[in-house]
Amino acid sequence: MPGHYFFEGLIVSQYHGDETPIEASVGSAFFYYLGCTDPNEPCVGTADQWVEANFTEWSYHHLPYNMVYLVLLIIVTRVVTFYSLAKLNFRST
Repeated sequence: MPGHYFFEGLIVSQYHGDETPIEASVGSAFFYYLGCTDPNEPCVGTADQWVEANFTEWSYHHLPYNMVYLVLLIIVTRVVTFYSLAKLNFRST
């Protein structure tokens, strides 16, 4: 799905290295990712860690591959559209 590559690239590039503090909700995947055990104490991580915890298969290192895939998708779409407009005739003659 092309949308997957778009959203992966958007999210990992936006939050890569982002040190904005985020407080984890007790029992969430982020809470356990940070290794928190006491529900009475605040458990704080960063935005970058939140992305790593919630999107485990996504990585900043995939960004070049995502861009290549999306550019190729655009090129193929343009070529097919050009061919369709130039060669196909839907008018009955």
